[in-house]
Amino acid sequence: MSEIVFSATRQKQIMAPTLDSLEQPIGLRPDLVAATARRIRVKQHAGLGPSDFTVTGTNDSEPESSPTKLFSVDGHVMSWQSRRNFRDGSGLPLFEVARKKAGVTWFVHLPKDDGEPIATITTRFHALKDKFDVYFNNAAGSREKVQLEVRGQDIWKLRTNVYFGERMVMTCKRTDKMSVYIPGKALEWDVDIVQGMDMSIASLIVVVMAQQMYQSSYPSSESSRQEARKENATNEKDDDSSIRKA
Repeated sequence: MSEIVFSATRQKQIMAPTLDSLEQPIGLRPDLVAATARRIRVKQHAGLGPSDFTVTGTNDSEPESSPTKLFSVDGHVMSWQSRRNFRDGSGLPLFEVARKKAGVTWFVHLPKDDGEPIATITTRFHALKDKFDVYFNNAAGSREKVQLEVRGQDIWKLRTNVYFGERMVMTCKRTDKMSVYIPGKALEWDVDIVQGMDMSIASLIVVVMAQQMYQSSYPSSESSRQEARKENATNEKDDDSSIRKA
C-alpha cells in the first residue's frame, strides 16, 4: 500500500500543474505576447557566478520545429547592482533590470533610460523559497496596473508558479535538481506560459530567480509599502463600514 502511495505522490510531483486562461493579454510588449500556450527554455551560461542567459522556444505555429533564440541576457558578474541587459533574438535591446547598490528591489528600465521604471520587482520574506511580486502597467492591454505573484513551491527551488490574481499563468521547473551543487554547472528551466503572457516577462522572472538561487528572500522596502497601503485601505473600508452601521 505504501508503495502505491509513494508512486502516486511521485507522479504528482513530475506532472506540471495546469495553467489557467487569461481574459486579455498582459505584458510590457504586445509584440512579445505568446499567441498560444507554449513552453520556453531559459538557460544560464556555465561559469562561476554566470550572469548571461539564452532563452529559446519553438515557433507558435510549428511546435515540432527546432528551437530558436527568443532573447539573450548579459550582465557583469561583479556588478553591485546585478544589472542585466535583455535583448531580442536579433540582438536589439529590450530593457535593463538592476537593483540599487544596497537594495533588494529590482527596477526595470528601457535601455539607457534612468527615468521611471516600466516594471518593479519587490521581494517578500521567505527563508527557503522564492517569493516576490512583479508590478507593471499592462502595455499589452488597457494600461491597467498588473501584479504578478511569484511563489516557490519547494525548498529546493525546483518548481515555481506565477499567479495573476487567482489565475496561474506561468509555471517553471529547473531541469536538474543536483546541478546547483556543482560549481560552474549551467542551470536550465522549462517555463510553461499561458496564451496572452509576455514571454519577456516570463524570462525576466526566471533571471531574477537565478540571481536569488542561493539566497533567502528578504522583504524589500517597496513590498513593505505595498503592504502598508493594503492595510490602510482595509482599515478605511472597516471605518466606513462602522460608520454606516452606526
